[in-house]
Amino acid sequence: MVKFPKLLGNRSPNRKMNKSNATSIRLLQWNILADGLGEDGFLATEFSPIFESADAESKSYAANDFMKMVREAKLADTASGMTSKFSKLKGEEKKLKKMKTSAEGYLELKESVAKLKEETNKSELVKLKNKFRNSPQLEKVDREILDWSKRFDRIKQIVLQADPDVITFQEIDHVQQFLVDKDFSAKYTCMVDSSKTYKPPNYTENKGNDDLSPDKYFQHILNSRAAFAPKSYSNAYLFRSKRDGKASDIDDDGCAIFWKKEILKPVELGFLRVPSDTEKSEAVLALTLQHLETDMTLNVITTHLPSGDEPKKELERLAVLNNPSARWTARRICFDDTSWKEVPYENNADFVGITSYVKYFAQRKDTQTIFALDANSRPSFPPIKAASSSSETNVWGTILRDTGLESIWVQSSYLKITGEPIYSQKPFVVSVNKMRGPSSNQPSKIGEHQLELIDHVFTNGTKSKIVTSVALNNKELVPTAPLLYKSKEGEAELNLYPSSNMPSDHLPVVVDISLETHTHVSLLHFTQL
Repeated sequence: MVKFPKLLGNRSPNRKMNKSNATSIRLLQWNILADGLGEDGFLATEFSPIFESADAESKSYAANDFMKMVREAKLADTASGMTSKFSKLKGEEKKLKKMKTSAEGYLELKESVAKLKEETNKSELVKLKNKFRNSPQLEKVDREILDWSKRFDRIKQIVLQADPDVITFQEIDHVQQFLVDKDFSAKYTCMVDSSKTYKPPNYTENKGNDDLSPDKYFQHILNSRAAFAPKSYSNAYLFRSKRDGKASDIDDDGCAIFWKKEILKPVELGFLRVPSDTEKSEAVLALTLQHLETDMTLNVITTHLPSGDEPKKELERLAVLNNPSARWTARRICFDDTSWKEVPYENNADFVGITSYVKYFAQRKDTQTIFALDANSRPSFPPIKAASSSSETNVWGTILRDTGLESIWVQSSYLKITGEPIYSQKPFVVSVNKMRGPSSNQPSKIGEHQLELIDHVFTNGTKSKIVTSVALNNKELVPTAPLLYKSKEGEAELNLYPSSNMPSDHLPVVVDISLETHTHVSLLHFTQL
């Protein structure tokens, strides 16, 4: 077996590579929470007691009591049907925004939206929002925790100390900042062609001239020579534009892969474009790296699936994993010892979704394949019948079945292959623990406690070892995924993310993956799922 440098524990950034003891590669998988999406009232209770306002006679609440208020307001709105009205209002506002004022039904829809707004203003969550509108402690969360400059420094510190060989990011909307940062760029890059300089896309008044317009998207991301798959016309770009004006570094968020320059070099960069009937585009990112000392190759694929906890959202996710009826396109560039050139996939590979794209790499001989993603779906999500499936399934089961890869959560004995937790005493195995509070601009999401495992890494490596924390300055231990909890109440509510300690609403996944690979697809997936 060809071997990589052995990477275990919190390693020194200046360690010397030793070919003789090489057995694994360290991956850091992390949704870092886009700058453009970060300031939306994420709740933290570390600044307590929590006052309603800065007035001297303002009422204050201990963290436990405050969380109880949020929980009870959420339950009351759910029981009264108010949360459903919020969803309906959101949908009708979207329709109204797209309609012309002269269109048939416009006035009726406008009246309906106005009525729904009046009704939802009576929501217990809206009352809570108004009650704490001027809370100094909640304002401090925005200032001290959610501010991007503070989060970037913290993200960089954690990554550098974790010392991964490969990094997969989701929701990164500051690619340029990472590439020009002196400390980070000394070790890592996402540019396959070092002679190129990354620049954010150019958007104009005429969308046909935009760098990431539908007909230019593919060529632009290939020409950028960056292992970065942006979401064009993203909310992250929109919100930052409104906040920061015409700042030159405003970018879309997307998925990126960085690698350690001293041991790895890129040899292939590819993208699978997700079918879309709108102006927006996004793609799955695939990068093949070669170890400079051993010539072994490593395929790394990453993506970010649609969010939402409703069954219809799981169907959306399943539709991008496998949908033979949609039009899928994939393009790649390869290095031929002198330059990067576009090369069609072998035999015009017919991809029918993300899992078929991942499987294409997993079936390559003598290579390691890693699929790291924010799936936005927990392993225990109730199975549902998708259009492309003959039986009920979910995202977890579909990836295991269709790719032949194994989950690091199963390999490291946190989950059974069915997605059930190994430790019944602490059934909540999580990579996210977040909640939006009264300062959120989305009242329907206030009090919605997301405590679940949605960040995943799948591999054809035979074993993996989770790094359970990252030590900073020999004083502070930063937690990594997964964390285990007994319930949603109590300890989990009082340790929400983002926080001063954790700069994202997702925990990073840090894992050492064996480079010894399975020689065949195990039938275990098909018999136990």
